[in-house]
Amino acid sequence: MENLRRKSRIFKNGFTLAEVLITLVIIGVVAALTISPLINTYVESSTVSKVKKGLSILGQAKKLAEVQNGSLEAWDYHVAGDRYASVSKFWDFLKPYITVTKDCGSGTDCYQSDGTYRLNGLLYFENFNTLAKYYKVILADGSVMWFKTAINKCSDSNGGLSNVCAEVWYDVNGTKKPNTLGRDIFLYHITPDGVYPYMSNGSWVDCTLESEGWSCSSYIIKQGNMNYLH
Repeated sequence: MENLRRKSRIFKNGFTLAEVLITLVIIGVVAALTISPLINTYVESSTVSKVKKGLSILGQAKKLAEVQNGSLEAWDYHVAGDRYASVSKFWDFLKPYITVTKDCGSGTDCYQSDGTYRLNGLLYFENFNTLAKYYKVILADGSVMWFKTAINKCSDSNGGLSNVCAEVWYDVNGTKKPNTLGRDIFLYHITPDGVYPYMSNGSWVDCTLESEGWSCSSYIIKQGNMNYLH
């Protein structure tokens, strides 16, 4: 009988509502502190893999296109004074070797028009989605690539590279935010010699939170991480 009374007192003297709420708050704070870094780590790891994948996709497509059509310098794609016609014909050489779910060309159905940003937070001055000189496609994994060819065939100098034939922007998560260079948008150059991640004056070291973020594709390829965000 005494044991029953003792158990009854323990039950009646259980946790109060305030104690339960405090416990739940503590659990929530600990969970938030733990889960947020894990999510960031996962996102960054996934982005690194996609940046490497984008470089591989372009490099492989170029090689296969050259097997079929000869060296890039011999490709007949340049139309003087017509940037869209040039990039459209350039894409024709690559498209058999890149799997896409949607080919938008100069249309606006593949990307967003809300603006893209530099890594330092400033809005980029061009709207990639509406300018006809950019050829846009959605890849099988939902990422988006858009292409621009040089004004004069394979004659541009950019990012420390000469003989640049085309530039390729790659948004690894498609239209989803943040739509920012160095976070989810990365740049590659296609030259007769190969496909390269963008480098500012031949270097990736200017990929910092204070920079525009152009060289971050090269940073990731070289370093294998996104530590410049921290």
